[in-house]
Amino acid sequence: MGKEIFCRLPQIKEEGESDMDFGFFKGLPYKNSIENFEDYKKYKNSIPKEAILSHISSLDAGLTSLPSFDMFTGEELHAGMFWDGKFTFPYEFLHYYKNYDIGVPYEYEAYLKEIGVG
Repeated sequence: MGKEIFCRLPQIKEEGESDMDFGFFKGLPYKNSIENFEDYKKYKNSIPKEAILSHISSLDAGLTSLPSFDMFTGEELHAGMFWDGKFTFPYEFLHYYKNYDIGVPYEYEAYLKEIGVG
């Protein structure tokens, strides 16, 4: 595996607002990749998957040239980050969410409902 990176762009935050990282599965090329993929199979979201996919696909992504590969098939993936409100998640999360039976954390789902997704 190549170099690991952790990147976060500075963002203006409201007082009391905190960040939430998610989707940093073990095996991804980031230092903070400590989450278990299997845990995301437990999330059963009420927002339709297509609505969440559409929203995430509409976000601007910060891509990198880091090598990244699907942990099950070995398929080469793009690496990078998405920033959505106070949430940060790897670009690869979109691939896994689209192709595997996983959900998004309930905190992110609540945020999506607040902004009118679903």
